[in-house]
Amino acid sequence: MLNSITKKNIFFILSLLGCLLILIPYLIPILIGISLAYLYEPLLEKIILKYELKKQIWKVIISLFLVILTLAAIIAPFLTLISSGFQELSALINSLDTDFKNPNFIKESSDNLSVFLDKFSIHYTSDELLLKGTEVLKKAGTFLVSWFGTAITGTPGMMLKFMIFILTWFFFLLYGKHYRNIILPKLIPWEKERIIIGNSISAVLKALIVANVLVSSLQAILITSSLAFFGIPRFALLGIIAFFSSFIPIIGTAPIMLGAAAWCYFSQERLGASIGIILCSVLISVVDNLMRPLLMKGGVNLNFFWMFLAILGGMSQFGITGAVLGPAFFTLFIAFLKDEENDSNAEMVQQIDENPPNP
Repeated sequence: MLNSITKKNIFFILSLLGCLLILIPYLIPILIGISLAYLYEPLLEKIILKYELKKQIWKVIISLFLVILTLAAIIAPFLTLISSGFQELSALINSLDTDFKNPNFIKESSDNLSVFLDKFSIHYTSDELLLKGTEVLKKAGTFLVSWFGTAITGTPGMMLKFMIFILTWFFFLLYGKHYRNIILPKLIPWEKERIIIGNSISAVLKALIVANVLVSSLQAILITSSLAFFGIPRFALLGIIAFFSSFIPIIGTAPIMLGAAAWCYFSQERLGASIGIILCSVLISVVDNLMRPLLMKGGVNLNFFWMFLAILGGMSQFGITGAVLGPAFFTLFIAFLKDEENDSNAEMVQQIDENPPNP
């Protein structure tokens, strides 16, 4: 089997590694673009076959349409969030401006906070709270200025990576299958192993995307319903924010739910509603941690135990990319085990047929 690797293959692999070395700064957007193109390929081929669109121009048009449609479905909610966020920020600034013009507002607020902290055996006078509040505001202002400067500096780089991601997605949607047919036989000369690897990676990518989208949608629905039940304003907007924030590892939707609970307690003095929101947050977190591995398990034929370890171990070692690498390696391992088991069973059957037992 190893004789399948020729000098030509070795030089090809070395040249490919050189290309990857050059593309290291943009490797993640390129890999994401290739993955999405690979997942959209069956849909593109199904449309072309159904309507018998043989000309290349139709493939270009449909590919472009799929990319634009997907981006519109993602970007439109973001634009809604940004617009609503600016409106809310403007209203908050106007409200604070009115309050700060009242000379007694800050004094009354610090006195009320001092009384509240006394209940938890935290003793600060109103003057001490004002001093600490001023220090916190200075630090927050410094942090925001630094963060904003970093964001402005990094924006051109992020825009460039986003453009590379879009171009990669579109290009490999058109020519990905052609390049795979050329490159993969040189990287993995053994056809059977190549098929197993291709099927396993495809299953992991599909299961990962389906699991994340379904669980995030379920989380958004549960959070929106919970916030509406407890009378939180802008619950629909917060539900949209929850959908996108659910993709953030570790943090997730916790700030939204905890913020809503704090608003109920400090602004509305509704202790029961705050406790109810926190309990809903815990329930939603449990649903999230259970549903993602379960949904992925069904797509890649791994039981819950192996899938849980694959995701947890992968993310602890490689961060967000480990959520793909962990299940991919475990799926490959199980797939090769099953293939080996099938080969062993086939050999046993063949031996029995060749040497039947004596009656």
